Amino acid sequence: MAKETKLLRKQADKAERKARVTADAEISESLLNLAKAYRTQADVMKAKRKQEKKRR
Repeated sequence: MAKETKLLRKQADKAERKARVTADAEISESLLNLAKAYRTQADVMKAKRKQEKKRR
């Protein structure tokens, strides 16, 4: 699962980089929203993993 969160964060970084170089404001905003969604998903996965560890 750690690999999945790492992959999501890398995808978020890529989307942010593309958003910075994109001239179209609407596409740039969409890419930033996508990056935020990737990070949120990674955070949720990390929180679930912590919850599982606490239960043990």
